[in-house]
Amino acid sequence: MTATARRDDPGKRAASRSETRARVLTAARELIPQAEASLPVTAIARHAGVAIQTVYDQFGSKGGLLIAVINDLQHSEGLFVGFQHVFRSPDGETAMRRMIDATVSFWDRVWPYLAFLLRSRRIDPVVGREMDFIDRLRRAHFWAITRRLEDEGRLRAGETSESAANEAFALTTPTVYEELVVKGGAGLRRAIDTATRAVLGAILEPGSASTADAPPDWAALEQAAAERARGAGSDPNRLSPDWASSTAGRSEP
Repeated sequence: MTATARRDDPGKRAASRSETRARVLTAARELIPQAEASLPVTAIARHAGVAIQTVYDQFGSKGGLLIAVINDLQHSEGLFVGFQHVFRSPDGETAMRRMIDATVSFWDRVWPYLAFLLRSRRIDPVVGREMDFIDRLRRAHFWAITRRLEDEGRLRAGETSESAANEAFALTTPTVYEELVVKGGAGLRRAIDTATRAVLGAILEPGSASTADAPPDWAALEQAAAERARGAGSDPNRLSPDWASSTAGRSEP
C-alpha cells in the first residue's frame, strides 16, 4: 500500500464529521420534547450512538450543543425567514407588527422544546446562561425596530428606544405565549393580536404618524443592534451568521 493510499481523505473526514454532528443534533431534538427539566449529555450521546467525548469534540460544551440546537430550530422552523420579512418593512410600526408575529408564531411551532428550556433554565445554570445569551439577541432585534420608531417620532413621550425595546421584549416572552395559548386556550392568531395591541399600546404615541423623510436603513440599524448585543456579551455570530444578514433585500410593503 502506498503512502498516498494510506493517507486519509480530507473530504471523507469532513463528511463524516458533518454526519456525526447531524446525528447528535437529531438525537437532541428527539429527546428534548420528552425531557422534564434535565437532559444529560450522556443521554444525548447514547441516543446518537456516539461517545460523550465526540459530543464535546463537535460542540465544545453542553452550552455549545444547546446553542446549535436552538440555531437548528430557528432555521428549520422559519424564524430567520421571518426576520427577512421584518427587516424589509417600509416603516417601524410594520416591522414591529411583523416581529411580534414571527416571534409568537415561532414559540407556537417549537413549544415542546421551549417548554423544556423554560423548566430547565430555572435549575440548570448552563441552560440559564445560554437562554440569557439568546434573550440579549432577541432584545437587540427589538431595539433596531424601536430605534427606527424613535427616528420616526412615533414613541410615547418619555420613552426611549431602549425602554421601548425592553417593553416589547417583556410583552412577547415565551411565558406570555404560555399564559395566553397553553394555559389560557387562546388560538395563535388571537395571541399574536393580543401581544401586538399590548406592545403598540405601550410604546407608541396615540395618533402619531411617521415624521421620517427617508426609508429605514435596516442594514445599519441591525449592524448597530449586533454591536450592542456584542457589548452585552452576546455575539450574534455564535448563534448564526444569518442573524445579522436578515436585512438583505429591498423594502417591501
